[in-house]
Amino acid sequence: MGRCYFSGSNSGDGFFNYFDGIVPPWAHLKRYFMIKGGPGVGKSTLMKRVAEKAEQAGEEVERFYCSGDPDSLDAVRLVEREIVFADATAPHCMDPRFPGAVEEIVNLGEQIDRARIVKYRDAVEMLFNKNKESYRKAYAFLGAAKALETERYKEIASCADNEKIAKCAKEIAELAGKKEERQIRRLFLDAISCKGCLSFVSRVTDGNKVYRITGEYKDVVADLLSAAVEADRKEVFCSPLRPQCVNHMLLRDSAILLTSEEGTDGTELLSENFLKKECDKTTEVFFNEARHMEEEAMKCLRECKKIHDELEEIYKASVNFERINERTEQLCLLVFSL
Repeated sequence: MGRCYFSGSNSGDGFFNYFDGIVPPWAHLKRYFMIKGGPGVGKSTLMKRVAEKAEQAGEEVERFYCSGDPDSLDAVRLVEREIVFADATAPHCMDPRFPGAVEEIVNLGEQIDRARIVKYRDAVEMLFNKNKESYRKAYAFLGAAKALETERYKEIASCADNEKIAKCAKEIAELAGKKEERQIRRLFLDAISCKGCLSFVSRVTDGNKVYRITGEYKDVVADLLSAAVEADRKEVFCSPLRPQCVNHMLLRDSAILLTSEEGTDGTELLSENFLKKECDKTTEVFFNEARHMEEEAMKCLRECKKIHDELEEIYKASVNFERINERTEQLCLLVFSL
């Protein structure tokens, strides 16, 4: 399996997405299939089929998973073919900018039997509203966690040794070579989900020179270092809680990975060595309370997943999957004949 990412995040700002990062700014795009339809109609299954078929042909595939349901895909990118398939429904609704020339809508919702689904209207409305309320509670907890982490970040950043950070960033940049394009791709490798805190960092370590930041302040130092590194084609992977901050950075052209992930091999950079003075003890309190808020949020996200599963079961009973499968195979024939 190729590289895996999260394109969106359950964050302290509500649902936050970097769908623009699905296609790197330095890459070309030929076709973009925007998939529409309700829960359980087969959007993710269609994308999994396309990804599997591409990999069977030996092609590079990038998968973008859903932070709300990590078993489902938000998008797939066929790298050599310069083609993207993406879920274009809420909470990441999309419409074509260049209809036909680049983007094309694939409406799987056409295969929903209205005569059947309308019988469940009251249940559907109730479940959608219940799901919305559970997400509201989850984001309230995540908002509280973000506020705590923001105060912690400010304290640690005020203690940072900017000269040491700049020196280390320069050394990494020199290994990366030329600095002409300065293009940045933003995505997530981590997620706060119904299945807990998830990470795809292990999927990007192979073949890269890894700098592993350790210690109590590793997340803040990772963000400060990533911001200071000047390099071409920089891929930054943001904090799911605070998407404005960077947890990991990959310089793919020079095969350099900077990460704050535990358990990875590589050159260790102890975060405490990048401080010029000791941080106030409140940082530990902020950290522990933020984790508690995240745990409460994940309880709500588990409830959201349960409700979504109920919605999917209702829709599945009202969908013509024979026609969905036919449409999936038609798209595969189209894509793999290009």
